[in-house]
Amino acid sequence: MPEATADRLGFLLSDVARLFRAELERELAKAGLGVTPGEARALARISGSEGARQSDIALALGIEPMTLSRYLDGLESAGLVKRTADPKDGRAKCVTTTENAEALLTEIRALADDLFARLQDGLADDEKQMLRRALRTMRDNFARLER
Repeated sequence: MPEATADRLGFLLSDVARLFRAELERELAKAGLGVTPGEARALARISGSEGARQSDIALALGIEPMTLSRYLDGLESAGLVKRTADPKDGRAKCVTTTENAEALLTEIRALADDLFARLQDGLADDEKQMLRRALRTMRDNFARLER
């Protein structure tokens, strides 16, 4: 019997990523953290790539540079990020988090970790590790494809 289209790996990955993002954004909005879900996602990405260019951050988030710029305006106004000129190209901006961002990042990570733990309910520890390894390998394979 042929595999149902919705159960093919590409569809499953896409569905889980879309559903995870939507649920996390609902929980971030509900938590009343003082930032929009988009700003929270941007802040989390920035913290994982301190000093990255705005254009690279937008690409990693899968959003338009102007959308990221609006998020950064809000985060900068709140004292959570700082933009500086790229030393290699003065036209480009690099973004870092400030000390003020740490408490908020801790809350954002806790919400994401809690949601992910609930989503992994029913998986054995070895299955969780296998899933993480498989996804990391697939991500790394994409990096090789881009070259």
